Amino acid sequence: MTRHIAHFNWATMVADPDDDRVAPFVNAIPKVNAIAERSAGFVWRSGEEAEKGSAIGWPLFTGNRRLIASFSVWETPEHFRDYVYSTVHGAFFRRGHEWFEPDRPRGHVLWWVEAGRIPDFSEARDRVEAYAASGPGPEAFDLVWLAAQAA
Repeated sequence: MTRHIAHFNWATMVADPDDDRVAPFVNAIPKVNAIAERSAGFVWRSGEEAEKGSAIGWPLFTGNRRLIASFSVWETPEHFRDYVYSTVHGAFFRRGHEWFEPDRPRGHVLWWVEAGRIPDFSEARDRVEAYAASGPGPEAFDLVWLAAQAA
């Protein structure tokens, strides 16, 4: 089976999306998403995280206007890693402490999907919950765990 890697991340901003404190981040989202879509190995990106997460009753999204999430699929972990750290996304990632609550739920989860299959939000929720309950493993992992498996 040829497989791709699915990615879901989330964080809570320090202020509502229309607040000046998070404006540099919020205003860059369309540019950063466009870079993702042009990046090598990019397969798919939701763009409807809040709507879809709320529609399935995912508590992570319930009543949290400051929650921001990203859900995507990449051909390989290396493609995903290159986008995260080697594009303008990396500059925003390194400045995350300016825009995100350190004491609120925040993280990312990766998992394998069959090439050509787009995971749905229920699957993302299940992977996030599995990761939270058991830590990284074959069903839900992070980049650190994945690198350790390759070593």
